[in-house]
Amino acid sequence: MGVGHRSVTSGLLVSLEGLDGVGKTTQIARLKEWLEGQVAEVMTVREPGGTALGEALREVVLHRAEAGSAIAEFLVFAAARAELIETVVLPVLSRQGAVLMDRFIDSSVAYQAFGRGLDPQTILEINAIVTQGRTPNLTIWLKGEPFPSGEADRLEQRDQEYFRRVESGYAWLADREPERWLILESRQDPDVIFDAICRRIDIVLQGMKGGE
Repeated sequence: MGVGHRSVTSGLLVSLEGLDGVGKTTQIARLKEWLEGQVAEVMTVREPGGTALGEALREVVLHRAEAGSAIAEFLVFAAARAELIETVVLPVLSRQGAVLMDRFIDSSVAYQAFGRGLDPQTILEINAIVTQGRTPNLTIWLKGEPFPSGEADRLEQRDQEYFRRVESGYAWLADREPERWLILESRQDPDVIFDAICRRIDIVLQGMKGGE
């Protein structure tokens, strides 16, 4: 690929977004291996999850109890996010490491605001508090239909109109901050997707080094 390795002196936060089953987990695993040796530490996390509290909340909201209230659903995700940010993500970034996130703040806007009808601005404001103002250096949106998978969680079982609204939410977010987003069609060859992501992360790393 021709992408060089380099040391980085400030934390790198990369999030991957998209519908379940579009290949986020596969790309994150490959990116972790690629980044090792370039940064002081590389951690992968998923939302909701990544902590004992987050995993417990994930089990409840995705598998055990349907949230009838959209705001209740969002606040469960926000609680898991607050725990993850404070106890895992920010400490890694403070050690000049990299964190690769399978979903982050943009999922709440796409799924709970556009998907379930909450006010996007409210979601953005709460997210800013929960994350202590930390946003990704780069967000990759794997756009498109998911690949067939096994058993679906509660969110995956919603109707196609819901997922069309979710995708429109991601498009709205990308239009707001185009410099933060890399949009890739999920049905491309995984190697093509991986190369495109690596090239973009390399540009981010060069910019971070240039800002020292």
